[in-house]
Parts: sequence; C-alpha cells; structure tokens
Amino acid sequence: MRRVVSAFLVLILCALSLIAWPGERVYACSCVDSNAKEKLVTYTSVFTGKVVEIGGGSIFSTEQYKKYTLDVDTAWKGVDAKQMKILINSMGSDSCGTSLVKDQSYLIFAYKNKMDGQLHSNLCSGNLPIEQAGEAIKMMGTGTPVSSDDFRSSSGYRNPWMISLYGGGSVVILALAGRWLWRRKRRKA
Repeated sequence: MRRVVSAFLVLILCALSLIAWPGERVYACSCVDSNAKEKLVTYTSVFTGKVVEIGGGSIFSTEQYKKYTLDVDTAWKGVDAKQMKILINSMGSDSCGTSLVKDQSYLIFAYKNKMDGQLHSNLCSGNLPIEQAGEAIKMMGTGTPVSSDDFRSSSGYRNPWMISLYGGGSVVILALAGRWLWRRKRRKA
C-alpha cells in the first residue's frame, strides 16, 4: 500500500511540474504578406534560375536545410556568380520549410543569414515556379540577363585565395632554389 501511495504522489508531482513549467511555446509558420516590389527592396538576392543540384540535408542549430544550386538566368539584385547556392529550410510548411524541384526554374528571393553568411530562403520568402511568376516579374521590372562570361576575371581565376596560394608557393620555391644555388656556389669557392 505504501508503494502505491508513493507512486501516486510521484505521478501527481510530475503532473504539477508540467503545469508549472509548460516549456516553450511553439508557433506554426506565419508569413507577412508583401508583393514582389517590396521583396525586391527587402531581400539580399533576387533572381530567376533553374535548379541544377540539390545537396543533402545538413543540420544547423535546430533546423534542417538543403543546399540548392541554381543556374541563374536573370538577376534583379545580389547575384555574384552564374550559379548561386542557397539554403532552404526543408522541415515542412509548419516550420516555414519548402523545397524546390531539380530541373525546374524559379523566381528566388533569398536573404543573407547573419549567423553563417550564406544565402537562405524559406516558405515566407515567396519563391515561385517560373510559370507562376509572371505577375511578380512584371511588378519588379526588367532584370539583367546573366551569362557565365559576366563573372570571369581576366586571369581566368575566380578565387583570390587560390591566386595567393599559387603566388606564395612560387615565392617559397624560388627562395629555396636561390638558397640552394647560393650554398652550392659558396662550397665551390
């Protein structure tokens, strides 16, 4: 009898603790309505492009994202490469998640995340399949067509770190060769 009373008291204590500390509140996704012209001002990058690659899910904090690579056709704002990579929450519409389909074209509204510095998008961004984006595109005006020639540098290299690496490596090799020649000459003398 004593065990039953003890178990009952523990059960009541657990129930009371749940009432006293209910935990965090959880809200379903709710988006603020805005039109394409307002989004053009608000978002970091706005462009149309075709999904050419979908990366696997990876976990950042408590949300799951997929990395999408899009081949950009037209840019309105914030495009610095022919292929743009964006992270999209893929947790479902209740968590503001959405997904894109490979080989389909979209109008994309993306923002730069302050935590990781990468472009992100979600359900509230209002990305549209290109077939449904006519009115939004008309509202934003004519964008700039994008080609891969727009992003090539005169040296052919796109990454400044690689140029530094090759240049630094060349300097080190020349210094070692010069020292070897100097020591060799000194030994002969």
